[in-house]
Amino acid sequence: MAELDLGEVVAWLDALLDAPKFRMEEPENGLIVDTGRPVSRIGAAVNTSFAAITAAGVAGVDLLLVHHTSWPYIDLGMHVEKLALLRSLGVSLYCAHASLDGAPDIGTGDSLARLLGITVTDRFAEYEAAPAGVLGEWPGSLDALVAAVAKAVGGQPEVHRNRDRCDRVGIVTGAGSYTSWLDQARTLGCDTYLTGEGSMFTRLFAREANMNLILAGHYRTEAPGIRTLAERCAEHFALDWSIVEDDPIA
Repeated sequence: MAELDLGEVVAWLDALLDAPKFRMEEPENGLIVDTGRPVSRIGAAVNTSFAAITAAGVAGVDLLLVHHTSWPYIDLGMHVEKLALLRSLGVSLYCAHASLDGAPDIGTGDSLARLLGITVTDRFAEYEAAPAGVLGEWPGSLDALVAAVAKAVGGQPEVHRNRDRCDRVGIVTGAGSYTSWLDQARTLGCDTYLTGEGSMFTRLFAREANMNLILAGHYRTEAPGIRTLAERCAEHFALDWSIVEDDPIA
C-alpha cells in the first residue's frame, strides 16, 4: 500500500483548489489538523461530525477531506472535542469549503450538474473568492428535472412550481438561498433555481419572480462535490479512499 507524505498531498489539494486565494477570506480552507502521519487512505465526508470522525478512524483513514470543518462558533464546546478525537485517532483533517464551491469542474455545483446531465455554460453567485453557482440548459420538463435531482441526491426535494417552462437551470448547492443569487440567475436567463435549503423569503421571491424553485437539502446537494474531490485526489496519488458519511440531516 502506497504511503505519501501528508505535506505532498496537502500541497496538491491547495493547488487544485487554489486554496491560498480563499484563505484570505476564510482561513479554514486547507489543513486543519496535522497528525504527522503519512497518507495511505483518504476519507470523504460533508461534515466534521463525531460519527464521520469515528468512522474514519475505524476505516483506517489517515486524511479526512470535508466540506464543512468544525467551526468553533457553530460547534461551540464540541469544537475542541472533535479536534482532540481526530488527533487521538491519528486522522488529519483538510477542509475544502468555499474553495470547493468555487472550483471549476470538480466543485459542488459542477459535480451536482454533472450528475443531472447539465453542461455548465456559465457561473454566478460570487462567494468569498469565486462564483459558487453554475448554470446550464435543461432539455426536459420540470418533472423530469425533479426526478433527476431525487436520484442524484438520494432524496425527494421540495418543489415550488411557479411557471410551466424549465429550460435553463441555476444551481447553488447548500445554503444558496440568497434572493440576490436567485435574481442573478434570473438575469442570466434561468427559469429554475436549484439549491439545498431556503427561507420564507427564498420561496416568496421565487414565486413573485416567476421562477421554479427546487430545495434538495444542504447536505445532499453538497455531498457530490466532496466525493469528487476525494476521488480525484485518490486517483492522482493511487491511494485508497472511502466515504465516511452521516445520514443526511438536511
